[in-house]
Amino acid sequence: MFVSLASANTETAKGSSNLMRRTIARTVTGVAIVAGLVAACGSEGENGAAGSSGTNGTASSAAGAPSSGDAGQAGGEAAQKVTAAIQQALQQSPITFTTESAELSEKSKTTLGEIAKAMQGNDVKIAVATHAGYPDAEKSKALSEKRAEAIAAALEGAGVAKDRVKTEATGNEKAQGDKALDTQITVAQ
Repeated sequence: MFVSLASANTETAKGSSNLMRRTIARTVTGVAIVAGLVAACGSEGENGAAGSSGTNGTASSAAGAPSSGDAGQAGGEAAQKVTAAIQQALQQSPITFTTESAELSEKSKTTLGEIAKAMQGNDVKIAVATHAGYPDAEKSKALSEKRAEAIAAALEGAGVAKDRVKTEATGNEKAQGDKALDTQITVAQ
């Protein structure tokens, strides 16, 4: 009896250890993304650039950002807030698809609604990367495009302008197997 209890405890410890490693990996990834965005936003504020289009400052001021402050910094703060909201929403309920499907679950629609809410009142743009893991590249690309369209349509239905969502349907180029069911959403550079 003692041996079987010890064995069960070892298995439980292994499962907890694997869960802990996955959680730490996700946290480190999230911190790395935020750090990269902070660094990028900080460098924009230092040299006075307001973004690649040069219209970020105007849109930030129109969206209620203080006009006396640095427009690049206001855009950076908005990007940081949207990034944090994206990470929180995806951590609570990742956008995933079942095999051979481009249909969003109710949980995924709720997650996208949270992301859309974070994008209100600013001009932050996001990038959505979708995948499909078929060995056939054409079939993967087509399904990946349908998934990207479904996400963009859900965000548009939640009030996000279509031009603020950049989609990248990668097919089977960047993800295989179970990873091909996941979707990545980040603040666009």
